[in-house]
Amino acid sequence: MKKYLVIIAGAAGEIGSSYSKALSDKDIDVIAIVRNKKLPFTSPLISEVICHLDNKKDIESKFNNISIENYQEIIYIHTIGVDKFDPRGYPDVQPMETIDPEVYATNVNSFKYLMRYLIQRIGLYNKSNKNNTQLKIAMIGGVADKHAPFVIESFCEAKYIIRQYIQSQVNIHPEWVSGLSINVTSTLTKSALEVRPHADTKYWLKPNEVVERSIEILLANFTNRDGYAEIDIIKELPHFIQGYYENEQMLYDKWSKETGIN
Repeated sequence: MKKYLVIIAGAAGEIGSSYSKALSDKDIDVIAIVRNKKLPFTSPLISEVICHLDNKKDIESKFNNISIENYQEIIYIHTIGVDKFDPRGYPDVQPMETIDPEVYATNVNSFKYLMRYLIQRIGLYNKSNKNNTQLKIAMIGGVADKHAPFVIESFCEAKYIIRQYIQSQVNIHPEWVSGLSINVTSTLTKSALEVRPHADTKYWLKPNEVVERSIEILLANFTNRDGYAEIDIIKELPHFIQGYYENEQMLYDKWSKETGIN
């Protein structure tokens, strides 16, 4: 029985492809889930799966023939999700009534159906075989999520929902499910630059830095003795001002400049 299988949602993105490369370099099997574009490299250890993660039937059709039961530990890491700048009528900021539909779809919907599929399938296998195949569910979140700044509150709420999904499964299946949230500061990806094209990226994390600083804990063997963990990967800003996340004017000025709204 092989040790690890890592399933990467969003494998064609900068962070996902960096994980794919780093893991295959460690002789670890990877299922790289892509939707439109392919990985920029190949490896005999990487199997690309074209799958619509918001479609339960597509997930079942693509994964039913993949022998995930051949592995002792399965890691599902979700690296997908767009955010949006939403000033909500600043300076008279209106309460957020609901999460932006696109933000919810690209974050939560692209996560939860595969999570449910893996929980059901591995759970049935463990029960019928009296085995204890481990599942670790991991996500890429933001360091700012805990502050939920109003300009990206939909994004932060969506990431919070994903965390709750993970923690609920850890609580329900403590013998074989663990969870990890990898929280990052601004990271240099195409999707981030599409939202903030005028940002100064000098102090942004690079995707490979995220991977290098998280891969050890991603592969660590922990169950509910540790259960659910969070790590923060930060690139310090030399001019960071304490209280920034709670200062609506500073948030609005910075994000409106970076997005080009003003």
